[in-house]
Amino acid sequence: MNLTLDYLKSNRKWLVPNLIVWGSIYSFDAFLMMVEENSSKRVVFSYSVIGGKDQVISFDELCDFNGNALPSEIVNPVVIIIPRDGSRCFLVGRPSNTSFKIACDRSSFIGQGLVDLLIMEVDLP
Repeated sequence: MNLTLDYLKSNRKWLVPNLIVWGSIYSFDAFLMMVEENSSKRVVFSYSVIGGKDQVISFDELCDFNGNALPSEIVNPVVIIIPRDGSRCFLVGRPSNTSFKIACDRSSFIGQGLVDLLIMEVDLP
């Protein structure tokens, strides 16, 4: 048999239909440093999400097209977005073993995006 087909058939895969994407393209993680001058002149470090709402999806929150829940951890996940409407949706950063961030570019589309997800577990050498 074809080696490519053997490789694709050996890994776990899930098709997640009808996911609504509302995450903002303009949100980003920021590290902040603040200085307090009045009392003891302290320096405070903080972490915040700036510029919009961040949509983080855990794998265990999703169900495939058969209604089966996905596992809580997927080793080396690959998430492929299949658009269902005119929105432009994309992943923010690289997926971790437990979750991923997704966002929708609303510059050409008003509202939320509707997508299907193909999630695969990939063995890396």
